Parts: sequence; structure tokens; C-alpha cells
Amino acid sequence: MLKLEGISTQYGGVPMLRKVSMEIEKGELVCLLGSNGAGKTTTMKTILRLVSLVEGSIFFEGRPIHSWKPHQVVGAGISVVPEGRRLFPKMTALENLRLGAFSEKDEGEIQKRLETIYRLFPRLQERLNQVAGTMSGGEQGMVAIGRGMMGKPKILLLDEPSLGLSPILVEEFVKTIKRINEEGNTILLIEQNAKKALSIASKGYVLQKGEIVVKGNRSELFQSDLIQKAYLRG
Repeated sequence: MLKLEGISTQYGGVPMLRKVSMEIEKGELVCLLGSNGAGKTTTMKTILRLVSLVEGSIFFEGRPIHSWKPHQVVGAGISVVPEGRRLFPKMTALENLRLGAFSEKDEGEIQKRLETIYRLFPRLQERLNQVAGTMSGGEQGMVAIGRGMMGKPKILLLDEPSLGLSPILVEEFVKTIKRINEEGNTILLIEQNAKKALSIASKGYVLQKGEIVVKGNRSELFQSDLIQKAYLRG
């Protein structure tokens, strides 16, 4: 569904990504791991065409998209839940959710999508009229994921959804992300929490200083010395 072939990027002449290659098949949950500054968010922004390529190609459903504009990428079915939620703080939870379906004109279809979100996050239905800026971090995370799903994307990019959440909420979010995937949704999960991400991903990639240094299926990554030393021990 999504394929990156040797992509390289730079900011102000400084290399950020170096020949990064990845493949995500339809229905997969793939994780992209790495510490702060490794290039995870840059990879996501490059997919969304917010960062220009120095070299390489990006394909979505077999079509080259590396020369597309961001709105074309989103329109094709790639949705993102950005790091830090990025909600509109003065709007209600419901208003934020409905923004995710801005291109859908059928009110019946919008209500159907909302019902799906309420099923995933029952707590949101009790807080639909609450201003997003007054919600807890966990509740804002639910709205952010819900907003990302309201457009019925073909692939959902989740950028650090567990950031800033308590261990109990992280566990809850991991289960929800797994459930979303099990319902047929393709997901790229960008995370620092390797243990949690690998517990639900079918395969993954590890970025260090803008390069893919390890890749493989879940069991291969759990057995990797690099992942054991950098993410799992202690």
C-alpha cells in the first residue's frame, strides 16, 4: 500500500533522512521506532509531502506520490494523528471530530463514522460538548485518533500517540490501536515505546540518525541485540 524507496531529505543543507526504504502492506500494523531526533517525524512529514525529497521515491497503492501536494496525499487516503494531538483547543470534542470528515457531505455517513468512534472510545460520547482544551491528555488523544479516522483513511499514520500519557492510559491506547488494526485498518505507528509498539505490530523498522539500522518481523526485532540494548533492557 505504501512504499518508500531510498528517500533522503535535508533541512537547511543538513541531511536528515538517508536512503530510507520501507514497505507497508494493506491491513498491516507496522511500527517505526527510534529515539528523539532519529528522523521518525521527518519520515512522516516526508510521506505527507511536507518535507521535500533530495532523492528517492514514494508510492501509494502503486502510484508515485513524491511530486504531489499535501492536500493530494490526504485526499488519496493517507491520514495522520500528529504528535502532541494538535486539536483546536477552543472547539468542542465533537467539532474537532467532525473536522476529520470535512470532505464528506452526507450527514448520514458522518453520523455512522461518529458511531464507530464512540464504540472505540465510549468516554468521548459523554464529553462531546466539552471544549478540547479543557480535556485530559488521554481524552485529547482519543479525539485526535477519532478525528484521524473520521476521514475513513486507507492508511493511518500515528505519530507518538503514547507521548505524555500515564502507563495505564498507554496500555489502553495500545489495545485500541490493535483493535483498529484488527478491524481492517492499515496503520503506521511511530513510537519511542518499543516494547508496546512491538507487542502489536506485525513488523517494524528502527531509525538511528536518519538511517534504517534494523528491520524485520516482530519476533526478529524482539531478538535484535540493538533493540534489546537500546529499548528493552532495564
